[in-house]
Amino acid sequence: MRSLRVAAAAAALTLALAACGSSSPASSSTQTGTAGGGGGSASQPAATGTTIAVTEKDFSIAMAGGAHIAKAGTYTFVVTNKGPSSHDLAIDGPGVDNQASAIQGPGTENLTVTLQNGKYDFFCSVPGHKELGMNLEVTVGSGGGSSSGGSSSSGGGSSSSGGGWS
Repeated sequence: MRSLRVAAAAAALTLALAACGSSSPASSSTQTGTAGGGGGSASQPAATGTTIAVTEKDFSIAMAGGAHIAKAGTYTFVVTNKGPSSHDLAIDGPGVDNQASAIQGPGTENLTVTLQNGKYDFFCSVPGHKELGMNLEVTVGSGGGSSSGGSSSSGGGSSSSGGGWS
């Protein structure tokens, strides 16, 4: 019964996200999303480019598919904060200078960024969180080899869900 309720909630969220659109012009790195801690899925703009799920917890960041992105392009990171503390997702690297989602409590928001080939730092910019393990080095394109597992969890825990990501 619980899994049926979870599936129904996920379907409702998907429909709400699909119904929203964005009329903002494209740029090389665009911040989108909602501020505040309530989730605000009804005001989420439609994803641009390829979507990649990112999960944040106290104190880890995990990206679906690991810390390697096959090719340069525009990506929308669907950032879900599953921790009780407020977090954001900030990205620094070639052509991207501290683009970040809003700092928020538990919930989901989108961050759309155009990435070039190279190495990027994905981190939480809340003071002290990066040092506590909310830091992930992401490689775009070839030349980076394999990643170190895609989890930056401190304290020995894994931050990957093991499935369910598309």
